[in-house]
This record gives sequence, C-alpha cells and structure tokens, in this order.
Amino acid sequence: MATIQIKRRTTAGTGPLIGTTGTVKAGEPQVDFTGEHLYIAKADKIASVSVPLAETDYLKIPGVAKVDAQIDTKITALNLGTASTKNTGTGNGNIPILDANGKLADSVVPKIAMTNTYVVASQTAMLALTNAQEGDVAVRTDLNKSYILKAEPYSTLANWQELLSPTDAVTSVNGSTGAVTISLAGLGGVALTTYNTHVASNLHLTATQRTILDNVKISEIIDTDGIALAASEAAYASAVVVDGLVYYPVVDTAYTPTKIKYKLGIDTSKVLQPSSIIDGGTY
Repeated sequence: MATIQIKRRTTAGTGPLIGTTGTVKAGEPQVDFTGEHLYIAKADKIASVSVPLAETDYLKIPGVAKVDAQIDTKITALNLGTASTKNTGTGNGNIPILDANGKLADSVVPKIAMTNTYVVASQTAMLALTNAQEGDVAVRTDLNKSYILKAEPYSTLANWQELLSPTDAVTSVNGSTGAVTISLAGLGGVALTTYNTHVASNLHLTATQRTILDNVKISEIIDTDGIALAASEAAYASAVVVDGLVYYPVVDTAYTPTKIKYKLGIDTSKVLQPSSIIDGGTY
C-alpha cells in the first residue's frame, strides 16, 4: 500500500510556510497542527527577499472549533432572528410557521378547493349537486358524457362545460365492422401456421448468412458495486486516468466474420505501486 503524507507543520506556529525561503506548488496542502488550520497553495511560488511567501498565498481552511467560534461571532454581530435574518410570523418580511395540524394559516395560503367527481343519471340530478364547486366534474350516465363546473351556481346549466373527447374511434378494420377479430388471414396475410413455420426456420437466409449468424458471439462488460456510472461523456473524461489502460487486439481469422479479442491491462506508470511513497515533508 502506497503512503501519502501531506506537508505538515510540527513546530510552534499558527500559519503556513511563510518567509523569504521555501517553495510551494499550486494545490499543495499544508496542515498546521498547532494553529489547527489547513492551508492550500494558490499557485506555484519560490520565496525570495523581494517576493516572500505570505499567508495570502494560501487558501485557509480552519478547524471545527475555530469555525464554530467564527459563526457564533458572526451571529452575534448580525443580531439574527430565529430563522436566518428573518423572524417567524405572518407579517410583512416574516417567515410563516406551520400550525398544530402541520398547515400554513389561511391568511398566508388561502384554502384550495379539490376537484370532486359526481356520477349522476340526468341533467336534473347534475343541477341538484349542492356540494359542487368550481372545478368539480359530473359524469352523466344518461349521455355517456362528462361536464365540469366552470362557475357558480351549480344549478345553472350554462355553468357546466362539457369535457370533449377526441374523435379517434375505429370505424372499421380492413373493411370489417362491428366486433372485429384480428388474424393474419383477415389482414390479407398468410395463415398463422405458415407464418409460425417461417419464423421458426432459417430457410429465408443464405448459407453464408447462416454461417455468419452461427459465429456471432455476444460480449459484455458489466459493472459491480465498486464501479461508478458517469452522468455524461464529459464527466467520464474528467474522472478517469488518461491512458490508464493498455490493450492489444488479437485477430482470429478462424471465425466468419473475423473475431477480434482484446487483452486489457493497467499502465503501471499511471498508478501507485506498493513500494511508492509520496511525502509532502515538514516545514
């Protein structure tokens, strides 16, 4: 197993590598155990007397205790309410809260009527739906039609709008009407037994085509629980090691069509070896 060590401060101090000597690389992390910060270099830089390394050359990531202290200080300074910078309530600029029933007050969100469906046997019964509200639907069994209440009152026929259905009914099949039974022969085709015999055989193929099909093999690469699926080709390209796999094609002409087999391996120069050590050093 390879060992990776981040450059770390092991002596007294509260900041990263600073001063007129030393070198950092962009993205190089440095941990300060005394100051409890993680520093990441913003760019490559070689320190000198005229251009020394400074704390501004790093992204500074504080530890948990320091973050908690900074948050508490900020909350006190901003005098925040119970929900971010807003207080709870139903007034202007407030954040509303749920009542004991888990709902918002009617003054915040008015009640919304749900659509109900009523099955009735006549126009008289439809116009007598005392509980009907706008958006409710009446299914008329006497007409095989449905109506929606577009305005109140429910007792006015003009307030009920018929719900239209597209005229897509089938009137005939291959010249037949009524209850039509579909069959190959009825559609002008061959008998079903003849069709099944033809499908089950390879008589419609040439000898060469049969040979090719007999030699076709299905290959598959499957994933496991340890393999992630990329969301796009761009995401795949940014997530893999470039040129990490090496393959060699083996051509086998004994098959028709010719079969090509690929031998795959991992490029040893792209991965860490068990004996590898990557050490950021100390400062």
